[in-house]
Amino acid sequence: MTDERTGRELTPRPEEEAGAVTPREPALPAPSTVEADRFSAGDQAHTVGLSEERAAAVVRQSGNARMVAFLGVLLFVLFIPVYWLYDIGLPVIGVEGRLPKEEQQQYVTDVARGHALFLANCARCHGNNGEGGIGPPLNDQAKLFNAVTAQGLPGTGHLNPDYLHSVLREGGRIVCGNPKSAMPAWEQPKGSLNYREVEEIITFILATKDVQWTALEGHVDLEATAAPVTQHEGWRDPAYSPAPGATPVPACWSGGGGASAAPGTAAPVESPGTPENPRTVEIQGTDQVQWVDPASGQQLTSLSVVEGETVEFQITAGALQHNFHIGSQAELSTAPEQNDLPGLDTFTNGTQTFTHTFDTLPEQPQFACTVLGHYGSMNGNIVVTPAGGQPGASPGTTPVVSPATSPGGSPGSEPQGPPLPGPVTSPAAGAP
Repeated sequence: MTDERTGRELTPRPEEEAGAVTPREPALPAPSTVEADRFSAGDQAHTVGLSEERAAAVVRQSGNARMVAFLGVLLFVLFIPVYWLYDIGLPVIGVEGRLPKEEQQQYVTDVARGHALFLANCARCHGNNGEGGIGPPLNDQAKLFNAVTAQGLPGTGHLNPDYLHSVLREGGRIVCGNPKSAMPAWEQPKGSLNYREVEEIITFILATKDVQWTALEGHVDLEATAAPVTQHEGWRDPAYSPAPGATPVPACWSGGGGASAAPGTAAPVESPGTPENPRTVEIQGTDQVQWVDPASGQQLTSLSVVEGETVEFQITAGALQHNFHIGSQAELSTAPEQNDLPGLDTFTNGTQTFTHTFDTLPEQPQFACTVLGHYGSMNGNIVVTPAGGQPGASPGTTPVVSPATSPGGSPGSEPQGPPLPGPVTSPAAGAP
């Protein structure tokens, strides 16, 4: 037998007939002839037909599904512009958005932190309110004019952000080229303040009067009762405009020219007071955070008393809060606003009277205001004259430096003097 495809000869097996071909697969079983049970359904199950009600229901369900999908897409599409408007607001109609509110809140927080840093590091030379002292004044409207543009960018004014940043980074030596300037560098690595703290101080210095924030009164004392808060506002007047022909702000400052008059000293005691007839001393606390002699209008930095005499102090305060206390320099420099030292508690808008007998005096006796940030420019020495003797400073008295005549350094200055103490960094992380 021959294979038709290949032409090969096929040899049958011995047990097979000569005409059989060897299968390639085993033989398949024969189909079964046993009848099997089958499932069947009625004619109704195989009927494909829709009634009018069923067809209407199918169309209605399909339409509802499409409407749900359409409304979902429409809601998503509308959510984006609505949320965008919620973020930015509609300034045209006066609707403020979330982002401007958050930005303003963060700005006020930065100003408040800058205020605390300024009091801790800068107020000793520039005054608690920037009125000047050892260093030049910083609250001068002529210096602050056009320091920042309407868009918040550095302007051409004297105390613009770029200038302040340069001085804080390099120190007062870059202002007038004076290598002996007492104004140190404050920004790291030359100083102790990080870049964020420097930016906060600059933000505070350039804040306008429209910016208001609250600060805790009194010095930090964890054991003391929480002190009330006081409202503060920025220095810069956005409505200020220099007069035509006004003299430009000088590039250098070498002392003098402060915001206040030259400091004065109380006259020697001619007639000491007694308990029956106390001597009257009038002192005025100004809104520029200074003690002033009302008679001369000069800043009062010392007070003459006779040992054992009785003095009736008549203290006047304006719109700014002041108090008046007597004690040692160590006590007054660290005392909170509310304290047990002899004197008057905080008050405004009026005159209050306090009578004190100088029979016992502490070391380095002073009179001062202990409202937060006021001590630096509102402290004065008490010069004691022994009964029947010649006037002289009491033992251990530390002279109060005259703001108008003392050397020093600051932005826009050419100071001379000894190095200043190291800077005080901001409070613990997270504190405002």
